[in-house]
Amino acid sequence: MTANVKPQEAVKCLLEGLEIALSPKCRAYVIVPIIVNFILLTAGSIAAYYGIKYYVFQWTDTLPSFLAFLGWIITALATLSVIILSFWLFSAIATIIASPFYGLLADRAEMIIHGQQSEDEGFAGVIRDIPRCLKREIQKQIFFLPRMLLCVLITIIPVVNVISPLPWFLLGSWMGCLQYADYAYDNHKVPFAQMRADLGSSKLSVFSFGAIVALLTAVPVLNLVVPPAAVCAGTSLYVKLTYQRNNVATRRS
Repeated sequence: MTANVKPQEAVKCLLEGLEIALSPKCRAYVIVPIIVNFILLTAGSIAAYYGIKYYVFQWTDTLPSFLAFLGWIITALATLSVIILSFWLFSAIATIIASPFYGLLADRAEMIIHGQQSEDEGFAGVIRDIPRCLKREIQKQIFFLPRMLLCVLITIIPVVNVISPLPWFLLGSWMGCLQYADYAYDNHKVPFAQMRADLGSSKLSVFSFGAIVALLTAVPVLNLVVPPAAVCAGTSLYVKLTYQRNNVATRRS
């Protein structure tokens, strides 16, 4: 049985997710992921800048003095490029580390939304399932990686790269929803393939949801708060899809 959620309902899920993430009941599950994201993204950006600066200036020192300004320009451009390309890596690492907390957050959000929690029986159950949560997170990143590399390939091929913004946007939107809606599905032991099929039944809503998350994640400082809010929003989306699917099944029976 499939269900369909309208795009405006997906946007409502995001607003509801932000409200839930900032509520006192969820605050304890939000703090650790924010700290992990801040440390990794800050450390990664600083390391990228100084590493590139060192190697670039080694090269520009061999140039005539009147071209010395190129060192700063190349450093800035190269750092920006590396930060963009490595953002996925640092975000992936941060997400893998924080995934058990996101599982707990999704469980708490589900309790707030409709008074029920997953079969994990709260905190103890999710803690017991930490290895499974980490395995699922790695599975998601492996699923994303070849698609991201395809987008990179399109970007570097002359002429073809004119259309590169489109596949990047589509991939970012799909990832933005799948990444964060999956925690609620995983709490209920829903297989990864089944979760993708479930979200695929509401493609327009999924891409609307994911596009907003992807855009907000690109905003400095705000991107520290977006992931926990997106987890709560993804849980709200899961609840809506499950509720509608159960209604469809009831009407057909």
